[in-house]
Amino acid sequence: MSKKLCTLLLAMTLLVPFGAIAAEVHESTISVESSMNTEFAPDTVKIRFYIENSGVNVQEVKEKNDKIANTAINEIKKQLKDTESIKTVAFRVNSVYSYKDKVRIFQKYEVRNGFEVKLKDLSKITKIVNIALNSGVKNVESVNFSIENGEQVCNELMAKSISTAKARAQYLAQSAGTTLDKVKTINPYCSLNNSYIQPRYLMNASAKSVQAEDSMAGGIESIEPGAINVRASVNMTYYLK
Repeated sequence: MSKKLCTLLLAMTLLVPFGAIAAEVHESTISVESSMNTEFAPDTVKIRFYIENSGVNVQEVKEKNDKIANTAINEIKKQLKDTESIKTVAFRVNSVYSYKDKVRIFQKYEVRNGFEVKLKDLSKITKIVNIALNSGVKNVESVNFSIENGEQVCNELMAKSISTAKARAQYLAQSAGTTLDKVKTINPYCSLNNSYIQPRYLMNASAKSVQAEDSMAGGIESIEPGAINVRASVNMTYYLK
């Protein structure tokens, strides 16, 4: 072998990184997962009401809706605490047409008003709904139960999941004759499934007004809150020593 060729091979060897010559080092890891499902009692409810009427004179229909909405809202406000609220959530006017011989013919206007009541005192749900129904509101669109501070609930459950996952990883590592090192990855997850009711109650147009403070002459008897299911999980990977 010539002197020049030996020199070239030596130079090429020096340029190759040490890691490419030495055996590749594989870091040992362990992955664990922990999850939990827990039910919580809701602490908040949002009730949506809608007033719908129709007619050929849009102003008259709007005034009819406004009268019903204002009556219901004013009566409901008397029952609310500082932590509770009521707000408008919808107002819509639709033109309704029919067709004859490919000619569009105007029929009427449909007007829809909506408002939402937020309650913290869930014992008042039935009373608030009946006040609205007896004020002329014919549609209870939805009743949505929830946990107002859901983020805190999730954080607490995810912390418990992490503790469980870590204990599991320590046990498995010890069983394998090794110990845990630092965390490589951590992937937390949490979801809250709110509880919905869609009653869509219809109130008879001839329903009487409220007879006494705690007695409604029509409407519904009871709306019970449902449980809120919260699921938290975590997937963790540790390096092993």
